[in-house]
Amino acid sequence: MMKTIRILSATAAALLAGCATWTFEPTRTSKFVNERNEYIVVDYGIEEHESTFIAPGGVEMPFKSKLKVRVTMPDGERFVAYQNLSTEGRLYVTDNGRWRFLERGVAAYVAERAPDKNGHVLRYQGTLCASVRNPKNRKKQPSTHSSSTPQGFGRDSDGPRDPSDPRTKED
Repeated sequence: MMKTIRILSATAAALLAGCATWTFEPTRTSKFVNERNEYIVVDYGIEEHESTFIAPGGVEMPFKSKLKVRVTMPDGERFVAYQNLSTEGRLYVTDNGRWRFLERGVAAYVAERAPDKNGHVLRYQGTLCASVRNPKNRKKQPSTHSSSTPQGFGRDSDGPRDPSDPRTKED
């Protein structure tokens, strides 16, 4: 009986620890669409996290980050991944290494560990179709966007250029 209670309490503790990563307040949310009109929703959040980066030569290096994502796949499956080192774009990897989310420009890629555990298989590839900042976090993240530019989209812009405006003339 005591062994059963220990197992149940350990399971409950593990579940609660895993649920802690689902409680973050998103700073922004993006939606990506693929050619089959399937969507993924990506919530971006902040949480200090330490992971290990394994270089191509096998060298392990500690890596600290503050960024994480919660990805909801088209079938409803969700995972939380943390920022990792990458030269390819913004890479996020789950703690167990099963999922990888890579954002490169306006494109998003989701890969899942291969069944033979040797590499990853691309499960989703899409293009950004919507991105909004969480209004609760507006004060935390000052915006440099003017009212003509939707918040959360791409690079800073003052909106359409007026050719008669002296600021837009080339010298």
